[in-house]
Amino acid sequence: MTFWEEIFLWCAVAGYAGAFVFFLVGTVFRKEAWAGRGVYATVAGFCGHTLAVIFRWQATGHAPVMHTYENSLIGVWFLVLIYLGLKRSFPPSRMFGVVVTPFALLILGNGVMVGAELQPLEPAFKSNWLFIHVLFAWFCFGSYLLAFADGIMYLVKARAPGGGGRLPDLKLLEELSLRLILLGFLSHAVMLGSGAIWAHSLWGKYWNWDPVETWALISWLVYGVNLHLRFTLGWSGNRGAWLAVISLFSIIFLFFGFGHGSSVHTEMFSK
Repeated sequence: MTFWEEIFLWCAVAGYAGAFVFFLVGTVFRKEAWAGRGVYATVAGFCGHTLAVIFRWQATGHAPVMHTYENSLIGVWFLVLIYLGLKRSFPPSRMFGVVVTPFALLILGNGVMVGAELQPLEPAFKSNWLFIHVLFAWFCFGSYLLAFADGIMYLVKARAPGGGGRLPDLKLLEELSLRLILLGFLSHAVMLGSGAIWAHSLWGKYWNWDPVETWALISWLVYGVNLHLRFTLGWSGNRGAWLAVISLFSIIFLFFGFGHGSSVHTEMFSK
């Protein structure tokens, strides 16, 4: 890690940590002004994060897509970008920051702990399919995480005295959750397809039943069941919110459960 990358990375961490505090106070004590400060702190952290990505890219000569640290660095960048984009198009979703910012800190922290050595692009990563695979992997994770935050907000509002104060209307939250899960599900499909094509170029076959590959398929099916229950059996309201919350754990296990396991993916991404 270069000097400037480290400086701006810690600026990003400080911004996201401050944002979490602001969002938490704003949510617990229903302080609208504090939630607004949370957004400003998130934007400040995102600016520092962007500069850290730029300096990383400049130092290595390639996009940060290799191994755990670089995937964490660019993954959190996309996660926060998706959150800020959603907040702009649907302002009430800004309170989702109370869920997004701690996840951003945990993912970055995990990446830094594993190691952030500067390395040239390895031959296995010299494929355009890799960039598509990584991009849609984090795009689906971001969509699922926001759906998780939406589900938490729905459950809080449904049970809170007085209807949850300034939290969005339940119908809006329910519709937004469905759209986010559908977006994540489609992105997940692209991730699986592009990963299979990349695998074929490396190992001569599209599927190796590697543990990460297998769990990626399982988690996709989990969200497929989620959508099936919503569209076919009409699961909505509290049941739909719980589906969004519980389904995320399959993704968390996928991204973090194999960090120290034995698989083709961990041999490549955990160096």
